[in-house]
Amino acid sequence: MKKILFTLIIVSAIMLNSNSAKSQAWTKDTKVLSLGIGISQFFQLDNNYYDDSRKIHSWYGPTTFQFNFQGEFGIHKYVGLGFTTGIGGRGGMHNEYIGKMNIPIGMIANFHFYQLIADKTGKSIHADKLDIYVGASMGSGVAFNYYTNYTQIDPLAFGGIHVGIRYYFTEKVGLNCELGWGKSLANIGFAFKL
Repeated sequence: MKKILFTLIIVSAIMLNSNSAKSQAWTKDTKVLSLGIGISQFFQLDNNYYDDSRKIHSWYGPTTFQFNFQGEFGIHKYVGLGFTTGIGGRGGMHNEYIGKMNIPIGMIANFHFYQLIADKTGKSIHADKLDIYVGASMGSGVAFNYYTNYTQIDPLAFGGIHVGIRYYFTEKVGLNCELGWGKSLANIGFAFKL
């Protein structure tokens, strides 16, 4: 039994670490799902902003901790479209305000320029494991603000640009990191190719 288990572990490790020399981290047929954690800043319509005893509306962008889930699907050799969603929140800053929770949903578009560079130069720059891209995101969602006596629901919106990098340590699993403005200020997590 131990020999069979050992053999299965060795065969699995070899299969996970095998990459063909001509493979690329991004192609037209690539499908990627990503899970991550990070910091986000969405614009939220605040219905409780008062000025001169009159109720007015104002947009503001609270920074929140965020669990992110996104998918990207290749539509071109260097371009992918997809979705982004998640759940996040933060604690309150004073006695009456307990905290907030937000649920965004939106779309993303990425240009995978590192693959273009690898194709044009023809050099071995590890494009089979490394994917560097720039992109844009936009979307909406809902924010729940919790106070001691009530809960307020506000709409939120986001849009902006980002830069990202994925490093695949196996053929199907890699690390993903993004910085930008829009869906997240900073995000780090795992990427899974389907």
